[in-house]
Amino acid sequence: IFFYQISQSSVNIEEIDVCKCGYYCRLKTSRTPLNPSRRFFGCKASKENGGCGYFRWIDPSLENADESSLMNRFIDGQNPIDRLKRKVKELEEERYSLKFQLNENEEKTMVLNKKLKQVKLQRDWENVKFNRVVIVFLCLLTIKWFFNIV
Repeated sequence: IFFYQISQSSVNIEEIDVCKCGYYCRLKTSRTPLNPSRRFFGCKASKENGGCGYFRWIDPSLENADESSLMNRFIDGQNPIDRLKRKVKELEEERYSLKFQLNENEEKTMVLNKKLKQVKLQRDWENVKFNRVVIVFLCLLTIKWFFNIV
């Protein structure tokens, strides 16, 4: 049993429809201006594709609903397509922002990697200079020791 909330009332679907083709019907949602977001059971194959074209409305017709409430529903963003479009736009903006941040972070990483290489080179050069001083000192000690013995 399925329940669908339609503004103030709910619709009870106690059975699944089987179309004239013998298949279980899919629950579909109308996207037409005359029946926006109205649900119905329909043959899984369209008439153009060899289906039987069977359908049965599940949701009540919006003809009896007053026009202002329908307009308010769409203005308030209750139209699922509009909500999805807004969500897509928000996600695209977030993606753009994250892409911008990623580019900034990649540039910062490149700068930091350059500085790191410079620091490593400087440290290596200082080690070489220190090693030269130690070698010269050891050589002088060795020479002094040698001449003191002789």
